[in-house]
Amino acid sequence: MRFILILPLFLLCVVGAFAQGMVVRGTVVDESNQGLPGVTVLVKGTTTGAATGLDGEFTINVPSGNAVLVVSYVGFQTQEIAVNNRATINITMATDSKVLDEVVVVGYGTVKRRDLTGSVYSVKSDEIVQIPTHSPIEAIQGRVPGADITRGSGAPGSNPTITLRGNRSIAGRDDLASRNAPLYIIDGFQGGNINDLNPNDIESIEVLKDASATAIYGAMGANGVIIVTTKKGAEGKARVSYDGYYGVTQYNFPKSRTGQDYIQLRREAARTIGLWNSEADDARIFDGPGEWDAVQAGQWVDWLDLVKENGTQQNHALTVRAGTEKTKVFASAGYFREEGMLRNSDFTRYNLRLNLDQQLSSWAKVGVLSQVTQSQQNQRRNPLSQALTISPLGVPYNEDGSIRQFPLPDGTTISPLADERTDFIARNNTLRTSVLANAFVELTPLKGLSFRSSFGTNIALSRQGIFDDATSINRANTRVSQASSETRYGRNLNWDNVLSYTRDFGGHNVTITGITSYIQSDEDRLFAQGQGQLVASQLYYGLDATNTATTRPISSPFIGSKNLAYAGRLNYNYKSRYLLTVTGRYDGASRLAPGNKWDFFPSVALGWNISEEAFMQGVEQVTNLKLRASYGVAGNYSISPYGTQSLLVANQRYMGFGEIAAPAYYFSELVGNPNLGWEKSATTNFGFDLGLFNNRIAAIVDVYDTKTTDILYPRTLPTSTGVTRVNENIAATRNRGIEVALTTHNIQTNDFSWSTTFSFTRNKEEITELIDGTDIITNETTSLLIGRPVSSFYTYKLLGIWQANEADEAARYSVGNYQFQPGDIKVADLNGDFIINADDLGYIGSTVPQWLGGIQNNFKYKAFDLGVYLFARFGQTINAEFLGRFNPSGTGNGPEIANYWTPENPSNDFPRPRRGSSLNNYVGYTGYQALNFVDGSYFKIRNVTLGYTLPKTISQRVKLENLRVYATASNPLVVSRHHLLRNYDPEGGGSESNPLSRQIVFGVNVGF
Repeated sequence: MRFILILPLFLLCVVGAFAQGMVVRGTVVDESNQGLPGVTVLVKGTTTGAATGLDGEFTINVPSGNAVLVVSYVGFQTQEIAVNNRATINITMATDSKVLDEVVVVGYGTVKRRDLTGSVYSVKSDEIVQIPTHSPIEAIQGRVPGADITRGSGAPGSNPTITLRGNRSIAGRDDLASRNAPLYIIDGFQGGNINDLNPNDIESIEVLKDASATAIYGAMGANGVIIVTTKKGAEGKARVSYDGYYGVTQYNFPKSRTGQDYIQLRREAARTIGLWNSEADDARIFDGPGEWDAVQAGQWVDWLDLVKENGTQQNHALTVRAGTEKTKVFASAGYFREEGMLRNSDFTRYNLRLNLDQQLSSWAKVGVLSQVTQSQQNQRRNPLSQALTISPLGVPYNEDGSIRQFPLPDGTTISPLADERTDFIARNNTLRTSVLANAFVELTPLKGLSFRSSFGTNIALSRQGIFDDATSINRANTRVSQASSETRYGRNLNWDNVLSYTRDFGGHNVTITGITSYIQSDEDRLFAQGQGQLVASQLYYGLDATNTATTRPISSPFIGSKNLAYAGRLNYNYKSRYLLTVTGRYDGASRLAPGNKWDFFPSVALGWNISEEAFMQGVEQVTNLKLRASYGVAGNYSISPYGTQSLLVANQRYMGFGEIAAPAYYFSELVGNPNLGWEKSATTNFGFDLGLFNNRIAAIVDVYDTKTTDILYPRTLPTSTGVTRVNENIAATRNRGIEVALTTHNIQTNDFSWSTTFSFTRNKEEITELIDGTDIITNETTSLLIGRPVSSFYTYKLLGIWQANEADEAARYSVGNYQFQPGDIKVADLNGDFIINADDLGYIGSTVPQWLGGIQNNFKYKAFDLGVYLFARFGQTINAEFLGRFNPSGTGNGPEIANYWTPENPSNDFPRPRRGSSLNNYVGYTGYQALNFVDGSYFKIRNVTLGYTLPKTISQRVKLENLRVYATASNPLVVSRHHLLRNYDPEGGGSESNPLSRQIVFGVNVGF
């Protein structure tokens, strides 16, 4: 009965609700009265919406005559329009100039994008956090044209390397990356470590590439500048957010041979020299201690499978953003933990950040930007090479489950698991604490006049302890334990003063900036090492307990340097149409010799906003068109702080003066050079910015040419001089290239949107001058070749393997007294004398790619979002170390992908196995070096993210500002151009130590 009474009331309410609703029709046009298709029209506070048709017309049901319509479209300002009981509403959209008026951070200041003359590319916070990583640089891989970013190691806590517009300086391969690294500016401070930052704390990353943008940093801007701006507080109620994810990582690495595959290799190696004819001969070719018994017992071991496991990665970040009209605060806490795919390999980092801005008065403001970072890294001696090459026969574990040090009875072949037997076998532990504090005061006493003084310091403390037990893999040959400990205490001080004056008059705008900058960097180090640690559990502590009869090196160096600079910049524009930027910086560096410490670095840039011209006003399709041109010089002093001096070095041996012992001193192997001066990089840059259809299509294109002269290089001296090297300004390089960035908003409807960002980089790098005009030949990987990139490979050019039908031709070629035959390595005879020797060595490739590019596609359907990021690096050569693990003797092991030649299997990859030989003493071995070097081109799906955002109507019910859950797959697909790299990610550069991994994580973003 009650239900019957309530039902009519319910229906009456429903009818009444519908009676209060209405249908609204209208047309949406642009400022020229052209209809706009695809404009989104939503009823504010609901999910009710519509999209305009081809002529801009729309029809929408609104719940009441007092509803508000939210009208949005890419490239136009979003509008909110009250219905006010109107059945017809026509709407005119105004162009959104936010993109052009977006403020871009440049050196010692900011500028509107429309007034920018230099080559600067920005990456915002929402893009930075798309890739789950502890490194902000890895997060922008492939997104910045001109930036070549690679991660060469998959070890926990490892950081990527970045090169902007190619290598300019020349150095050994070990320090090539550091010499060509860009300058990092973190919240205006030079000297911080970008890898200490939590990516969640970053507001934007600006990459400065041409001389107009970098010359303001003179002494250190030659390799480009990366400016990082962290988040600040905001006026309004406190907003708390939590971002976290957890995931699993897995190696991608070639397998080794086991079972019948390994037996066949052993047989073939013996057959080549006549020791094997049938299975009856198996017993005599498995002649190592216990080998034949292991074969008969089926004791096969997949060592690679045993040494690796799935790794894990997790990140948690909590941020608070709040403020009043005068006080603004941003605070965050972060935790990152990565456990590697090798046991006892991990990285843990803690972050705390506090940014505070305080408005003291209408003309005075102060602030503090601070961060504390603490990390711990445990590194593992890489066992993969051991696991790849050790015989797959034996017993890895004892009956009680413990690890056997020697899996075979020979007592010499150590197990790849040997370092995992206890916690005191092998340890490499690094503790690091970094404190970054930057305080500033900003005064604006007069209109247009501002003064900012900032003082920053970065204190870094670290301790690295290494212990290898006598039974560890690392000490397998000496069987004596070794321990060492090194501490570092670094201090960086940076004091900058910036005075700026801006004035507008009659359409003219002038900004004059004056700068002084002082930087001081000091570091204390203490190193001690000993052998024969009495108790293994002491690890790297108590080094006084090591054996006094062995060498116990101790060193405690101090390293310090200072820089002082004066700089000025003039920015001029006329009605934002004609632009001019002139910069000059006078730099002094303590590490250079007297008379060469100071130098001047100028730059000039012009810009023309063609779209602001009167003749372009009727061209509605073009929203923005700007031409840019710049030229400037930046400097570099890529040497150690005392590289211009001849130094005395203490020797642990003592001299006797009667009965008095005195320590001996000798000159360092590096002799001083008082004439050493600056490296200089002169860059010419031409570019244009283009925006079409209200910036639904936006492009940035730059073409550049950088010539670097007077490169600092350690020249080798005759041993008769008593020293070995001297730094001289004796080389030059050139980098030319093109960079393209393209962003398109392909589809924009009420329920669905699709946007694409594309980046492309092509750079040609070459050495143009060396000491006396000739190549410097050292070895396969560090030779310097004129006309080639800095990082080039120099060895024999591999043509494949000599085949059976080439026997007569192969016999025409010889190395020493040996004539080649089918199954041998085939290399190019460059001088045509039919003798393969050092005269046939040549350039075979470089680590520098011909081009690289990335494509980011973002899709959104209602509450779901999907991001797919594709990346490619094409035209580089890598030194694939694992390919050099092919063991032609058959006694060891190697990658199963090493397809070797036999009369029945005429492979063109690897030579015929031969018992008693290794690659470097194989009969006719010349050319074995070339087996490692292969085409490293690859394409990968770098990142795929699928997310779901809870509708606000639901999240607000549970007192949440927003809630999003997502899953991300990193490197789910890698396609290599070379067939021998099918189980290896070439981004690793060929290293077999800690290869790169696949990863899948699940995360959540919560706002309170």
